[in-house]
Amino acid sequence: MSSYVASGFSRTKGNEEQTNHQGERARGVVRVTAVHMGVIAGILAVAAEAFFEVRPPEAYGVCMACHGRDLVNWTINTLAATALPVAPASLVYPLLTTIGVFAGGLIAARRHGEFRWVLPDHPAKTFLYGALVMNFALVAGGCAIRLTLRTAAGEPLGAAGFGAMAAGIVLGTRWLRWRATR
Repeated sequence: MSSYVASGFSRTKGNEEQTNHQGERARGVVRVTAVHMGVIAGILAVAAEAFFEVRPPEAYGVCMACHGRDLVNWTINTLAATALPVAPASLVYPLLTTIGVFAGGLIAARRHGEFRWVLPDHPAKTFLYGALVMNFALVAGGCAIRLTLRTAAGEPLGAAGFGAMAAGIVLGTRWLRWRATR
């Protein structure tokens, strides 16, 4: 029997009816599936395009590097009246993907009791690695989704970036395994 700790409800595997700890049938419990979220995201995307004239460029995807860069550049442009480059999708309003992923991860970790602060052994080295990953992602043209789409379209830079990403994953995994066995 699994239990819903946050709501105080439980259910059995064979029975979809949810009951609380006193055995009463649960009222007002809404189950949100991936299909529901897909429909909601699609409606919001159409509404953003219709009301705010948001027109994302091809293969923009869900990119933490590009969206983060555009969020910072859009904020600086708005506050300091500069002209830093942003993608056409971020001209009117910023893309809040990075904030949404961070907030969603934080909420999920707190809700499931998995949140804890972990300080790195070498903060400067960790910051440098993060800066390098972000800059190389921007040089390659974005995230893994965008690199895959660019490779599928036959773009040489996309194929080179995708190959470099795959090689980095293999080498990084081997290095982590080697370091764990030391």
